[in-house]
Amino acid sequence: MMPTDEGTDAGGRRYPARPLVGVAGAVVREGRVLLIRRGSEPMLGSWTLPGGALETGETILEGVARELLEETGLRVRPLELLALLDRIVRDVDGAVEYHYVLMDWLCELLPESNTAEAHASGDALNVAWVTAEEIHSMQEMDEATRHVLKDALARAEARA
Repeated sequence: MMPTDEGTDAGGRRYPARPLVGVAGAVVREGRVLLIRRGSEPMLGSWTLPGGALETGETILEGVARELLEETGLRVRPLELLALLDRIVRDVDGAVEYHYVLMDWLCELLPESNTAEAHASGDALNVAWVTAEEIHSMQEMDEATRHVLKDALARAEARA
């Protein structure tokens, strides 16, 4: 399938004409990091950080906060950049089906969300607070995500 200027799906995410900017947030509470199980492609069913595509006119920090609220119901403030990553997914013919430049941020919960429970909504099928040990045993997670999660836990502990 050949890309067009807008991509081949309604949002232009599949077979994009150019890379899309994605943002995600790592929230750590009591030694656990918040994950979502993806409800859409790419990576359908995988455990990852809550996040999504940056919207036109939105700053990076606004996008991180919006995505976390949409997918988990929690209000956050991004604190520091954890990782800048490429996520390129090719189809069986080798064409670029998805291409994201991802920015993963360490976030803190805002006071109104300190005692709130996260819930899956938006593109998220499920949410879970996981420890470093649990991250090792999760099968539906890629190595790049695993690395970012370990870094997020270490940085959150250093800030505490």
